[in-house]
Amino acid sequence: MTPHDRRSIGHRAFRVFLRLVRPLIAFNYVAGAPTRISAGVPDDASHGLIEGHDVLHLLVVGGLSGSSVGVSSYKLGVAHQFAENLARSTGRGVEWESVAGDRPLLAATAASIRSLDGLGSFDFIVLASGMSDLLSFASFRLWGQELGRLLEFLSEKTSARAMIVVIRIPRISGYVLVGPVVSRILDEDSLRFAAIAAAACARTPKTNLVALPAVEKSDFVDGAFSYAVLYRRWGTFLASVAAGHIAG
Repeated sequence: MTPHDRRSIGHRAFRVFLRLVRPLIAFNYVAGAPTRISAGVPDDASHGLIEGHDVLHLLVVGGLSGSSVGVSSYKLGVAHQFAENLARSTGRGVEWESVAGDRPLLAATAASIRSLDGLGSFDFIVLASGMSDLLSFASFRLWGQELGRLLEFLSEKTSARAMIVVIRIPRISGYVLVGPVVSRILDEDSLRFAAIAAAACARTPKTNLVALPAVEKSDFVDGAFSYAVLYRRWGTFLASVAAGHIAG
């Protein structure tokens, strides 16, 4: 057995241990942020319409983006911010929907999507899932299989004009408060998850792997992290991606 093989076996064993003790570890999003991944979601309407002609339809599902963790209203979340910016840039109406979940693992997200009616009406579907699976030290193989099946389902059920945006899992150490050893493993895992997602997108029609803008100093207001500011930037970015797709 080579030293590389021993390191690989040790890495896998440690991931299994971390998965077992996961409930005991307090993972916080962004250094100093009081809101955890398990924070609640808004209780107002998770859908809306910005009136205008030739209405576009968009869906944001999974992860922080779909759940709007950390804000008081879905109107402060990514889907509504995406819709507002897309309406402004195209001059068209936009109907938006956000699929919420307080524990947005990929399996739960997939079940929510499969239960939705009218997937064929959406012009843009943003799938932001994998962060919770990463922080739960999920199996790479099982996660990849689940993602592949879900993307195939979406590709089959959506219209020919639809664009499916898969959000790339970021380098995790900038988002959680953990020690250097666990942080290094999470960073390595995030690269593995991203590579799996890239391969799944490459073999599935209409899908695009997109990296959202990273957290920056402007996301902190009076020294405190603001999800509302981050979601506004993410919504603006996604609108630019969608507008480019329409123009192309």
